Amino acid sequence: MDAKVEALVNTVNTVGVMGKGIALQFRNAFPNNYKVYKEACKNRTFHTGEILVVKDHDIHGEKIIINFPTKEHWKQPSKYEYIESGLNALAAFITNEKIKSVALPPLGCGNGGLDWEIVEPMIERHLSPLNADILVYKPNDSVKQILQKEETGGKAKLTASRAMLLYALFYYEALGEYSSLFSANKLAYFLQRMGEDLKLNFKASHYGPYAQGVGYVLLAMNGTYLNGLEQNTAGAFEPLKLNYDRFDEVKKYVRSNLTDIQTLRLKSLINFINGFETELSLEVLSTVAFLLEQNPEQSLAGIINGVSTWNERKKRLFKERYIQIAYDHLRSYSNGSGLFSELEK
Repeated sequence: MDAKVEALVNTVNTVGVMGKGIALQFRNAFPNNYKVYKEACKNRTFHTGEILVVKDHDIHGEKIIINFPTKEHWKQPSKYEYIESGLNALAAFITNEKIKSVALPPLGCGNGGLDWEIVEPMIERHLSPLNADILVYKPNDSVKQILQKEETGGKAKLTASRAMLLYALFYYEALGEYSSLFSANKLAYFLQRMGEDLKLNFKASHYGPYAQGVGYVLLAMNGTYLNGLEQNTAGAFEPLKLNYDRFDEVKKYVRSNLTDIQTLRLKSLINFINGFETELSLEVLSTVAFLLEQNPEQSLAGIINGVSTWNERKKRLFKERYIQIAYDHLRSYSNGSGLFSELEK
């Protein structure tokens, strides 16, 4: 907000709430803008794909505030299509009004949950051709630290799914590894494969099966049970900081609130990953498991071929011996426990 530009972009929802993050800072700095924005939301005249332009003043003088909706309801995640359509509207406004300079935040990549590596090229594609100075504030550690302080002591509540994933992450760190989006995705994938309905849609991704929903689950607990997702721009292997002051609470929840079958699934997950806790081992194991999930009758040769066609990275790093160890582990485990029933013959 201190940028010496003609216009500032403020990321908002369309229900009139500026409750946290950058929007809250705009609410405090530009009260007239908030009044106009809230009235437009109340009258339902402000929608995604549109921008709401308001002139306001702060201690530095007049500013043009461009309210840019990245989500509909504040409880919902942002969507890439809202960024795309909003950038169309923003580019048209800058061109038509001959705006000379604009500053904007990482659209939808804070509390909205979007991936900066996807959003940044969208911004460049729409705004770089314009005859204006565009100042884009990328996610950075200093902003993350501010947001960590802002969100510490949040009101996230445990559910069975959250507690199981957290407990698994605490255990994973006890093995000498560190928590990350990568490890959380792999643990959640195997937990769901063992029968726990996490309502996650895993797809083939660069590092194996990946579900965007895992990031949303972790983001909901950020500031209470963990830190590191304040801008939701953590890389796959960027360490997350578990809050060990909350471990006893998580452990108590697991012991008191899980059903017998949920407890069995959690114990089975912990036993299952023993010996496969390194990043590469987890990636090999989850990749082979995903391929077998798609076709349970595949032979080892078929799995090796599937790995080689997944991407160049796996083709280069996954030795046939690694694939066979993972394949044998999955086969023996399913036959012994029944928790991977689709792998049983």
